[in-house]
Amino acid sequence: MSKQSLLFYGGKILTMSDGIESAEAVAVKGNEIVCVGSYEECEASLQGQGEIREINLKGKSLLPGFVDPHAHLMMLGMAYSWADISYPKVKSIGDIIAVLREQKKKTPAGSIIRGFGLDQRNLEEKRYPTADELDEVAEDCPVQIMHISGHNNVVNNYLLQELGINKNVDDPIGGAIGRYENGLPNGQLFDSANDHFAKKSGVVIGSNGPNIHMPDTPENLQNLVAVGQKQCLLSGVTTINDPQVTKQEMESFQEARNNNLLKMRIVMSILSTYLDELTQLGFRSGFGDDQLSIGSIKLYADGSLNSGTAYLSSGYLDSSRKQGYLYHEPERFKEILVKAHRQGFQTITHAQGDGAIQLVIDGVRASQEQSPRSDVRHRIEHCGLPDPAQIQDISELKIWPVPQPQHVYQFGEGVVRAVGDHGDNFSPYGWFKDQNIPIVLSSDAPVAPPNPLQAIYAAVTRSTLQGNVVGADHRISLTEALKGYTIEAAKAIHREDSIGSIEKGKLADFVILDKNPYDTSVEEIPTIEVSETWISGEQVY
Repeated sequence: MSKQSLLFYGGKILTMSDGIESAEAVAVKGNEIVCVGSYEECEASLQGQGEIREINLKGKSLLPGFVDPHAHLMMLGMAYSWADISYPKVKSIGDIIAVLREQKKKTPAGSIIRGFGLDQRNLEEKRYPTADELDEVAEDCPVQIMHISGHNNVVNNYLLQELGINKNVDDPIGGAIGRYENGLPNGQLFDSANDHFAKKSGVVIGSNGPNIHMPDTPENLQNLVAVGQKQCLLSGVTTINDPQVTKQEMESFQEARNNNLLKMRIVMSILSTYLDELTQLGFRSGFGDDQLSIGSIKLYADGSLNSGTAYLSSGYLDSSRKQGYLYHEPERFKEILVKAHRQGFQTITHAQGDGAIQLVIDGVRASQEQSPRSDVRHRIEHCGLPDPAQIQDISELKIWPVPQPQHVYQFGEGVVRAVGDHGDNFSPYGWFKDQNIPIVLSSDAPVAPPNPLQAIYAAVTRSTLQGNVVGADHRISLTEALKGYTIEAAKAIHREDSIGSIEKGKLADFVILDKNPYDTSVEEIPTIEVSETWISGEQVY
């Protein structure tokens, strides 16, 4: 923690608070903001506090550090460590094979060849690759590519055999194994079927979510923390809520903290796999400190809209899997959510399709009927395609949706092609505004990069990667978007008393932008550069 006194001035200071919207200066002592106001007021607040370091912003803008309430830190590090097979870098299965062949040249002989970012809807073939096609990369070593959503992988035949997946292996609950017409596995592993990666060594999570926790050495896991953190800090993100923490992530975060590697703040959402153990030990939301804490329990209701496995009543036009599937039977899901609620946890549930969103609504209603609690802020992660009738229930039950505007930017057109015109209501912020439901932004990194400025642009414009607009009625204002990535995001993780706005008594977490978003055209918002990132009064980028 910094012990120096700091005085920021000379630029536009956007507080994101409901009181003073902007200020001339900010004074910091140690890790805390001690004054927000005029230069004279802030300077006076630091008198007698030792040497004052004045920081002239030189016309740049100071904002509270961005808060990302849904970002997978180690998975982000993993994505940057694997070959990039995302669109538009790759546009066909042939492109994927070419990229992986180049990756093979840089990979030690016999080691696994990996790529991240598959998006089948943007490929020329409009389908997933197969094991036979990945054999064109290598037949004598494992090859694995992960979907951009993290909800499925495709592997070559070598790795299928290594994982013990053959025609006699059944589909798991909450997942599926892709198959050729003759019934043999075709290398495609959906949702809970990804547990096969961890059965020999690693974290097995069962039907509690897609297994993104690839087995690795402790040294490599620390590297994933470092790489993921670097991407967040250079984007001005000072706090994340990691929405899928297992033993592997918790141990890695603690190790990084012990070695002074961890700079940012992490609120952990522990996967529901561990709910019984946490209950027996008496844990609940809020355990920990300002840097590393347990925030909530993470549940999964369904799969992914991007991969075609979310549970939609309308079904899909581009898949034989018409409605996706649920991770739990409705009564079992309700039982888990009610138990977490009763124990004192906030819950955050991945629910994309309306059928899955209904499970959350029913579970929260049952929880409050059985064990009333105030201001719990149970959340629906993504809340991709709710039915309009569900919006009133979400409002009345005070459920917080946490969507990702970049998903509309990256995948919106594919969702519309897959589900029809009601795909325009993907991440329906307009409906949330109509019912006074909180507006929260996040990235779901690495599904989208932890780039708040791109997310803010996407939320304000509803533009897509292809240059079109999806769901213009769901546009929000620049102020709503900025607050959605700062103070409203902090509220989503119950941390608004310490972060999310520039106010006296809060932690000195800041991002300095080279331009004021309000003085920039909307189209130029994604080009605004992060000049500096500060956490607890220390410059970390």
